[in-house]
Amino acid sequence: MYDPADPALRVNPWPFYQRLRDEAPVLLTTPTAADAEDFYVLSRYDDVAMALRDKKRFSSHIRRGDFLDLPIMVNRDAPDHTRLRRITNRALGPRVLGPLTEWVQQVVDGLVGELLGMPQVEFVEQFTTALPLRVVGGMLGVPLERKAEIQRWSEAALELAAVVGGTDPDLVPGFFEDFMALVDFIDVLATERVGCPHRGDILSDLVSREAAGEVSHDEVVGLGWNYIAAGQDTTMNLIGGGMHMLLTDPLLAERLTAEPENTDDFMEEYLRLHSPTQFVLRRVNEDVELHGVVMPAGSFVHLLVGSANRDPRMFPDPDVFDLDRPNSGEHLAFGAGAHFCPGTALGRLIAGLAFRALYPHLSRLSLDPERPPRLRTRPGAYGIEHMGLLVSHDTPALAH
Repeated sequence: MYDPADPALRVNPWPFYQRLRDEAPVLLTTPTAADAEDFYVLSRYDDVAMALRDKKRFSSHIRRGDFLDLPIMVNRDAPDHTRLRRITNRALGPRVLGPLTEWVQQVVDGLVGELLGMPQVEFVEQFTTALPLRVVGGMLGVPLERKAEIQRWSEAALELAAVVGGTDPDLVPGFFEDFMALVDFIDVLATERVGCPHRGDILSDLVSREAAGEVSHDEVVGLGWNYIAAGQDTTMNLIGGGMHMLLTDPLLAERLTAEPENTDDFMEEYLRLHSPTQFVLRRVNEDVELHGVVMPAGSFVHLLVGSANRDPRMFPDPDVFDLDRPNSGEHLAFGAGAHFCPGTALGRLIAGLAFRALYPHLSRLSLDPERPPRLRTRPGAYGIEHMGLLVSHDTPALAH
């Protein structure tokens, strides 16, 4: 039985994924939540990639007409998705990021400096969550005085996605209240900008587009909270997990410190091996047959990105981290097709600058045995939830 909320499966799903790929590449599953519908599970790379790209047969508008029918890109098909995607590309696309690189570097350097000034640090709280929140929050125009609350609310948005996928809401107590607090927070910020001069941030731009009739108010709010939550998801787990890998693999750390130009390859291979988003959801528009199994029109489908990225049919020796893997960039951690993550370039920029800034100081950092790394078990993104580090103040830094 496949239960994405099973704590054991959440920390080590890889053996189960292998069984699915080999024995049941299309699996019909009954969820644990009493009122949730049965769903199919796809686990092989070719099948997951096909479903992500086939917008004719697989719909992203998975909830319709209920309170979870959210006006956000991941829950919309064309033409609404196309319209919202175009607006998002203007806000987060590569052309926007060039002028922001120096500022992002300053944010990174400031956090690294704070980290190095402490004798010990909770790295996830101090760095991996703080960095994307400061960057994305700054771009959006969100005041960060309530950063602890914003972080909790962002996690609730990811937990909401798990509930939409069939997870029992009782396993994530308080998620809906926290999620609505995030919605209300963005709603207030957006309303404050109505009729006011442009503040030079993304939220002001969205409000101006609402005034021009390009988006509704609900869509402005949905885009706002979605940017924050999505910005936290992949980037924070990439930085946290990547840092753990660097601190436990001295040869890898030595190589990347000497060859920082390989950082992009490092990030792509890490995301292939440890996809923060383990599954995405689709609904079948028409009968689809795969491997002798017919998924009837209207069926709910889990696309196991985490399994696809470890499919040996696509990636030889898939459970091995290989910095020189020639096709690591073909992973599906950012999705594929029309719904390829629009924040990919920003996430890569933030994480890449972070790793390059940390390389020279790796010899001063070590895992705290009193606070060992702990993976997240609550439904949501896959990644390290807590990781204590010790900071040495007398060990020379690695040379550039």
